[in-house]
Parts: sequence; C-alpha cells; structure tokens
Amino acid sequence: MVWPTFHITISGSVLAAYAALVSTITGVVQLSNFLRDRAKIKMVVRYNQEIVGDPRYRDQILTIVRVINAGRRPVTINTVGAECLYPHNHFVIPQCQASLPYELTEGKNLVAILPPCDIDFSTIDLWHASDAVCRVYKLRVASWYAHVLSNARWRREWRRNRRKSTKAVKRA
Repeated sequence: MVWPTFHITISGSVLAAYAALVSTITGVVQLSNFLRDRAKIKMVVRYNQEIVGDPRYRDQILTIVRVINAGRRPVTINTVGAECLYPHNHFVIPQCQASLPYELTEGKNLVAILPPCDIDFSTIDLWHASDAVCRVYKLRVASWYAHVLSNARWRREWRRNRRKSTKAVKRA
C-alpha cells in the first residue's frame, strides 16, 4: 500500500506574523500579572475618634491613621507620620497597633494612634507611610495650591541654609 504524501509550505512572512502575535499576547499577559501583583498601599485618616473598651484611651479624642495593603505583594512598614505645610515641623507617630517595622501582607492593615496633642490639623500637607526600601506612600490632605506654595518655601529655606553652611566651611 502506498501512503499519500502531503507537502505543506509555510512562507517566512506568515511565520513571522504568527510569532509576533504570540509574543504580543505573552507580553500583555506578563504585564497584567506584574501590575496585578504589585503592592497597593492605601491610607485612611479618621479625626476625632474614640476607642471604646480600652482603658488606656478612656475619654480621649484621638486621630487614627490606618495603613492598608490592598495589593498582593507584602510590604514592611517602618514609619507612619505626617508632613506639614511651611513653617511647621514634620512628625512621626510613635504609637502603633503593632510594633514597627510591621509586615503588611495581602489584605492586612496597621493602625497608628495619634494621642491628644496640640497639632493643628489644618497645617498638615500629607500623611505618609514609608516601607523598608524607602518607598513613601502618601495621602494628600492639603489643597494643591497650599502644597506647591509650601514646597517652594521649604526649598528656599533649604537653599539659604545650604549657602550659610558652605560659607561657614569656606571660612574655616
């Protein structure tokens, strides 16, 4: 018995088009996986809060900052604090629900409690949380105009101090 023979001819341009299509689909899938699996840190600030059931905070009005990991990648949070508008000083919140550094895995949160103090919350530019590799996650609360004006003033003061320090070094 004689078997029939089939001859298939594939041109180079068809093969190149197929390879381009497969590599494009692969690239899109890889990019979507990368974007889905990154860390997504969200912050929520609640003013004038009261904690019920904890004798340490009885009859105290607190500010509570929650740092939430909405992404899939774990993040280690080192500090939680706020940056203030010019000329007020920035601060870090020392008291957190869990001791810092704290690893936030998928869906977990960290609660930082700011005890009653004399901070004027209208002077806060942004709340921030920084992680172990010095990435800063921010929640802006000031208007864009106040933020831009404050940054310009901070830069001007930094330049003045830098000039003074370089003059002092040259004299010595």
